[in-house]
Amino acid sequence: MSVKYFDNAATTRVDDTVGDIVNQYDQQVFYNPSANYRLSVETHNLITESREKILRCLKGQNGSLIFTSSGTEADNQAVFCTKKRRNSNVVISAVEHPAVFNSANALKNMGYEVRICPVDGVGRVDAEVFKTLIDQNTSLVSVMHVNNETGAINDIARLVSLAKSRNPSVIFHSDGVQAFGKVSVNLAELNVDLYTISGHKIGAPKGVAALYVKKGMSISPLLYGGGQESGNRSSTENVSGIMAFAYAAERAVKELADNSAKYLSFIEYLKESLSEIEEIKYVSDEKCSPHIFTFAFKTVRGEVLQHALESACCLVGTGSACSARRSHDRIPAALGLKEYSDGVLRVSFGRENIFDEVVCLVDAIKTNYEVLKKYVGK
Repeated sequence: MSVKYFDNAATTRVDDTVGDIVNQYDQQVFYNPSANYRLSVETHNLITESREKILRCLKGQNGSLIFTSSGTEADNQAVFCTKKRRNSNVVISAVEHPAVFNSANALKNMGYEVRICPVDGVGRVDAEVFKTLIDQNTSLVSVMHVNNETGAINDIARLVSLAKSRNPSVIFHSDGVQAFGKVSVNLAELNVDLYTISGHKIGAPKGVAALYVKKGMSISPLLYGGGQESGNRSSTENVSGIMAFAYAAERAVKELADNSAKYLSFIEYLKESLSEIEEIKYVSDEKCSPHIFTFAFKTVRGEVLQHALESACCLVGTGSACSARRSHDRIPAALGLKEYSDGVLRVSFGRENIFDEVVCLVDAIKTNYEVLKKYVGK
């Protein structure tokens, strides 16, 4: 029985086309871009072209792109390597990815005040509370564009406007790892100072990501060494990953409308088919990114149902894979899930999913739910 994969928010499969690109630049055009002979110079130029392609996809030509090894690294560079006044405050949302949330906690240990903005039941920042948290002593704001647990989309342009109106010098970073290639991203309109994207969420290999830096924005390196990436990120460039990232980015943007329509049809079928389960609670709403659909049960534990579905060859998530091996009570608590907090399942779609797989998933959920609920309380 073939695996039906519905955890694309955790990572995506590298298909044959992207795999061929990786192999080409690992096996044939494998030269170190920092060397000074012709083939290396040509390789360096290919990286420049890929950088420009991704910036065009982001509508971010009024800035630069620093290639990193992961979204986590890019988030860390945004949090730690921007200029912040000593004893100033930092504002983040209650549902930030651990790469931002735990970095902010590290700043707290360094003497910065960290202010946490609450969210609604889907995961969107409360804009009215948000603006009260910004003052003349705020140095950095970091709010994710699309929530990795629910797909909730924050109005980043509005939040940037609110923050800058309260304090024009505030630095605004947004983690766009779950947004890029899944929803429309126009950095010129969002007006962020910093924006994180990651390759393995859109079909590129793991190990390549990037941090967008708006023109005029000052940022220091997180890694020191040979001075690659214009001195912003030392380490020999991941040429094959960067080339694959650029291809995957252009493909994701080109396919965005069609994929979104497909995912919405999947969600409609899931909602209609699972509505007969009385205790089910739909966490994601119609304003969320269509690639994530999160729901919860009051009595059946999400992790138990996840493993039952795995036995039926359906792979789903229970939340962020980056915190799956740790307690992740923080997000359900922030969403106010209360008695549903242990029963969360996250279904996230990718470009390769087809409708027949969703039908199989629904059947597996309903069958295993009926079995598992008999054991509740025993």
